[in-house]
Amino acid sequence: GSRFAAMSSPLKRPAGAAAASVVSKRPAAASADAAAKDNPLEAALAKHGRGGVLVLDGGLATHMESLGADIDHALWSARCLQDDPAMIQRAHRDYYAAGASVGITASYQASFAGFKQLGVDEEGCLAMTRRSVELARNAAGEAAQDADGVVAGSVGPYGASLHDGSEYTGVYPGMDEDKLLEWHRPRARALAEAGCDLLACETVPCLMEARALIRLLEELEKPAWLTFSCNSGSTTCSGESFQEAVSLAATCKHIVGVGVNCTPPEHVSELVRICKASKGAHQRVVVYPNSGETWDGETHTWKDGTATKDERFAELAKEWAALE
Repeated sequence: GSRFAAMSSPLKRPAGAAAASVVSKRPAAASADAAAKDNPLEAALAKHGRGGVLVLDGGLATHMESLGADIDHALWSARCLQDDPAMIQRAHRDYYAAGASVGITASYQASFAGFKQLGVDEEGCLAMTRRSVELARNAAGEAAQDADGVVAGSVGPYGASLHDGSEYTGVYPGMDEDKLLEWHRPRARALAEAGCDLLACETVPCLMEARALIRLLEELEKPAWLTFSCNSGSTTCSGESFQEAVSLAATCKHIVGVGVNCTPPEHVSELVRICKASKGAHQRVVVYPNSGETWDGETHTWKDGTATKDERFAELAKEWAALE
């Protein structure tokens, strides 16, 4: 299985990748048809769902590394938006062709500061961000005749731009909710304007950033999912209550999915239970954990021997799906 396959996939899951699925049983047919008109997850589930599970793509940067990309940079995989866009499109195409119904754009770590290191100004950064949607959309068209793969515009956390692992702590010196809103706005707006189907607000470690993103989604009126990075079966990486985080997301009508990503697999079952109990009726549960490997923010490497075995990962994915 790969990061994007909850059950199985033709692509081997590389070390450091994770499995992803949107987990939730379908509503009654009439309500599902109505919801699909303005909810891309419902539309995709109606067409491609397998037992109520929608398969997402996988570790884009991990796959790109396996194809030869050098992404050890403050921009991470977003660096290739300038240096090698064809590589990004190929990676997206591989995932769609392998069975993914949703592709997440290479904009996770895109930032003004990161692109400045490559000599790219702010307008150029926004152009690269819009390009990330185009590349995913093109890849969906190459992988299938009907080209109906969902494109989720990645809105990674502020901490990812620091390139020091802060997305796994939620420690943001000098930042507050208003500053985070201002920081996130240009990229999210560019993704929406480029025509992504929904925004993937992901790896959010703390409630302060979640509140800022909810305010932004209310402003943009764009469908999105909101997923948190967690360090236990009950807390986000900042140590705050995951139940409180899900309840907060439940108040936003634009958030059509809520859950976890970049989280050790052993915590996910309990987190899914919390999601199920606390999410809004209009929301799906979204799950794409990592492999359980430990990331060293200083050396920018994964620590050997810490990953979940593929067989165990597949067992856990079935367990997560069964919880709904």
